[in-house]
Amino acid sequence: MLNLKNYWTGFQKVTIAFCVMLALVGTLLAPVFTQPAIAQTGAKAAALAASAEKLQVLSDRFDRLEKFVYAQKWNDIITYIHGPFGEIRRELRLIASQLSKTEKETANSLANNLFKNFVILDNAAKDRDAIAAETAFKKALQDFESIVNLVG
Repeated sequence: MLNLKNYWTGFQKVTIAFCVMLALVGTLLAPVFTQPAIAQTGAKAAALAASAEKLQVLSDRFDRLEKFVYAQKWNDIITYIHGPFGEIRRELRLIASQLSKTEKETANSLANNLFKNFVILDNAAKDRDAIAAETAFKKALQDFESIVNLVG
C-alpha cells in the first residue's frame, strides 16, 4: 500500500523550496526588469520637458502674432506665418507623437485645424480683411491652447 503521508510531506518540502527560490530569483532580477521602465520614464519626462519648452516658444510667437493682427500689420502677419510659424505643424506633430494614442489623435486633429486657420489668416492678411484675420487668429489660438492643455 502507498504511504501518501510520506509523498505529501516530500511534496510540501519541494513546494516550499520552489517558492523560496522563486522569491530569491524575483528579488534579484527585479532591478534588471524594471531598469528599462525607469529609463523609459526618464526619457519620456525629458521629452515632455522639451515639449513644454517648444510650446512656450510657440506661445510667445502667438503673442507677437496677436499684436500684428490687431494692429493690422498685414505684411508682418504674412512674414510671421511663413517665417517663425513655418515649422509649427512639424513641431506639433513631434509633440503629439509623445502622447497616448487617443491624445495623439486629438492633438493631430487640433494641429490640422490650427494650420487651416493659419491658411485662412494668411489669405485674410493678403486681402487686408481685418474681421477674417481676427476670427482666424482666435480660432488658431483656441486650437493651440487646446493642444497645450492636452500636453500639460
